Amino acid sequence: MVYERTGLLLAERDQPQEDADLFKDLDQARLDRREVYKDLALDPERAKQATDLWHHGGNPNLSATHLDEVVLATRIRALKDYKRELIAAVDLDPATQQAYRWRVNEELANCYILRASYEGDTKNFRRWNEFIYGKPDGDLYRAGLDFFAHDAENILKDTNSPQLAKDAAVRVLEQVGSKRGYRELLAPTDETFERVRADHYREKGYYALLLAGLDVPEEGKITPDVGDPMLRHIIHNNLQSDYQLADAAGAAWGVTHSRREVERPAVYNMPVKRFFGLGPGHEIGSHLLEHVNGLRGPLALVSDGLDRVELGNEGRAIIREQVPYETFQEFSKTVRWRDIIRRHVAISYGHGTTISEDLPHTSDETYAFMNMIDTMYQSRLTPDDPLETEAKAYAKTDTLSLRVLKGTDGLGGAYLKDKVYLEGGVACWLEAALRGPEAIAEGDLGKFDITNPRHIKLLQDKGLLPRAEEAI
Repeated sequence: MVYERTGLLLAERDQPQEDADLFKDLDQARLDRREVYKDLALDPERAKQATDLWHHGGNPNLSATHLDEVVLATRIRALKDYKRELIAAVDLDPATQQAYRWRVNEELANCYILRASYEGDTKNFRRWNEFIYGKPDGDLYRAGLDFFAHDAENILKDTNSPQLAKDAAVRVLEQVGSKRGYRELLAPTDETFERVRADHYREKGYYALLLAGLDVPEEGKITPDVGDPMLRHIIHNNLQSDYQLADAAGAAWGVTHSRREVERPAVYNMPVKRFFGLGPGHEIGSHLLEHVNGLRGPLALVSDGLDRVELGNEGRAIIREQVPYETFQEFSKTVRWRDIIRRHVAISYGHGTTISEDLPHTSDETYAFMNMIDTMYQSRLTPDDPLETEAKAYAKTDTLSLRVLKGTDGLGGAYLKDKVYLEGGVACWLEAALRGPEAIAEGDLGKFDITNPRHIKLLQDKGLLPRAEEAI
């Protein structure tokens, strides 16, 4: 069977998918990914204690403490039972069976990450993180360092730079030293960016279909009174989904499938390009659309994700944030781009990388390194008030460090998930350069990694993706 879509959506199914029961059993056995993130995160009191220690040069333990061991043990047992039954099944398509084996192994690894964190087992926390997400890319780490060092050099060249910023820039250059790589690795070529952007904005292209029926402003700020009705229109009309808008706990946007919700901050005030790139483009038009099409395609598993899906999945979603800008250079000046690089650099510095020959760093060392960078940028915004600069730089480094170092014992390492935003974005841009803009659009057919040959082969065999000779 060949699956075709009209506009953004595949046709609705008139019969169950071949793996409908298999997926239902996995869904009952596994631990929801959001639960993994929640159990690794510190509660507000411990988070405050950790940041206070960092501010004074201390080294807090960020291991999970509120884990329900009984629930975790039950999940692990259920997943192992599921895997035994999966392997023993003789009537399954071998390719489908293998896809589920890879996915259940990842589910078990997430459980082992939680258990290792709770037990303070640094070796296994590191092992299972690398099993899912891979080691940090040393070349991209060094490219990120070059990005920050280049900004530091520009601050020193600018005669109008305040002394506070210059002092901070000198410290960054001293610390980065010879570890700099090539920041050019982080960006697509102008030709690739222009081709992908043009494909998104052509008639009946991605953004034309996603925003159909909306009066899209060209400039200004988007607030909830204007933005929320547009989000609902996209969800209910253009994606034919019954998901509802919900207030996020903080400033993050996201899609929670278990509650059938798109979460956005209760209060927001965003530039037009940022709003449409993040809310409609990244969260709804990528993550929710993948889910909707996954339920209509050949495998139910693709609605939730094949194994190790985050690299290509988040990489494509990041591209959807970038193409609303006229050029990549314009996007590269945004705080969002800097934050994506900050995440990767912090994770690589904490975890250690092979290429850069960096050993793992303790949480206080990682915090101090990133706070030095944050201070440099903040000092340009508040150059006349060192105390305000210090407080706001601390706040930025606090948020970053609590996110990327959670689950660690403080003696070295990082939670590797957030490195996929930079690594995935770079990988997806390279895929678009190799196969053309259609590679990005193909990812809307389900939750899989467009850069993973195993995923592509499986979905070609299932009729969801065209084979190379068919695409010519």
